[in-house]
Amino acid sequence: MPDSTQRNMKMPDLIARMTLASGMLFMLAGCADMSGIAPHAQSSDADEFDAGKAISCAPLISWPSEAWWAVYRDPQLDALITKTIDESPTFRAAQTRIAQSQAASDSLYAETLPNISADTSIAREKFTSLQFIPPPWGGNTDWNNKTQLTLAYDLDLWDRQKSLWRASVDESRAIAAEVQLVKLALVTAVIQSYVQLAMEFKLRDIAVAQMQQLELRVSIARRSLAAGLGTELAVAEIETPLPQARAQIEAIDARMRLLRNQLAALSGQGPGAGEHLARPTLALDAVVGLPDRLPANLVGRRPDVLASIWRVQAAQQNIEGARAAFYPNINLLAFAGFQAIGFGQLATSAATIAGVGPAISLPIFDGGRRRGNLSAKTAAYDNAVESYNGLLVRALQEVSDQLVVLQANARQQTEAENALGLARKTHALAVKSFHAGLDDYQHVLKAMMLVLQQQENMARLQAVRLAAYANLMRALGGGTLTNNQMRQASVY
Repeated sequence: MPDSTQRNMKMPDLIARMTLASGMLFMLAGCADMSGIAPHAQSSDADEFDAGKAISCAPLISWPSEAWWAVYRDPQLDALITKTIDESPTFRAAQTRIAQSQAASDSLYAETLPNISADTSIAREKFTSLQFIPPPWGGNTDWNNKTQLTLAYDLDLWDRQKSLWRASVDESRAIAAEVQLVKLALVTAVIQSYVQLAMEFKLRDIAVAQMQQLELRVSIARRSLAAGLGTELAVAEIETPLPQARAQIEAIDARMRLLRNQLAALSGQGPGAGEHLARPTLALDAVVGLPDRLPANLVGRRPDVLASIWRVQAAQQNIEGARAAFYPNINLLAFAGFQAIGFGQLATSAATIAGVGPAISLPIFDGGRRRGNLSAKTAAYDNAVESYNGLLVRALQEVSDQLVVLQANARQQTEAENALGLARKTHALAVKSFHAGLDDYQHVLKAMMLVLQQQENMARLQAVRLAAYANLMRALGGGTLTNNQMRQASVY
């Protein structure tokens, strides 16, 4: 085309040519085929599951508050959990993932906005005399200077960039929920270790009392032997359990030291901090029940369930982005600036440079790369959906399991209290019989050992109840999610 024709080209002609070129590209788009690639997984509806009697018959209670562990009424436990949340390296490391994901999301969002850049170059050059450099510069050395402002904008007609950005936002939400899951796991671990420590204190008291009873029986047996009323065999039989009783106390002491170390580590402290822990004063008078009986509502506040939902949504957005890659992409490019040889000419009107126009790209043949990418994103979506379905089943199981444990524990404690009452009655009768001269004191000591055994059983059952309650709160998602986070969670 002659130069004069180029200069005289009108804007309608330019638009017409662009439209024709775009139409030809759309016709060629059929070469990039994405047919036959579609998700197969279907998400489950939690309310369609049979929740079972443990859930459907549970008493209704309020949703746990964020500081749900306050129900144990132990200030030392409250302080430990606060320390854990504030200073645990595990929790802090998890929180850094939120910042990383938000930064990645911000970066993808920037791809949806116009990009403006400025470039300046100053170079001392020797120009060739064999190309298009006019005299007096051809064959000579001078300054070649350029300053330019460039605008680039991806029109994103098929929302490819927006889909990738939305996927990153959902991924950020999933990571934030998983951070809350880490917090919930740490809090539960602290409570379980603390409950175990409380039980070990009780078991040690009982073990010391049992050893004292054994020592008293041995003393009586030796006095009987000295008085000629007993035998060496009788003394030996009574003495035999005594070393084991002492070893049991040592074993309890070792477990208590390990639990103190564990609690210190969970709260981000050194082992020395655990040595200063006082005896726990746990008490639990809370009603065991559920805040809702509908499965979807019951497990819908769990951080892992919410994270799974957001990951499914992110996978869906990634599919949309992969599909958009099959269509033509149009970028608008514009630049303006100055370019001249020699400093004196750079700021003149003759040095002005400018340009504007579209850049159109179309996938015609890529060896199956886009189909492979779409297949991968589709498979990732199916995987995310099936992971969500499996998580619903496990979540309901965990809630039901803890209810079963707590309900069975309540019945066992009733029987244990009856057994303890009978043991105390037996001990009282043995004491009465001894004072009446109808029996010896060894019978009283044996009866007391029965009381201590039942007390040990009660201590273990109480520990099971305290730990199971914490596990139930964890199964429900605790109180770690705010109302704002709940509103962000959507059903796909």
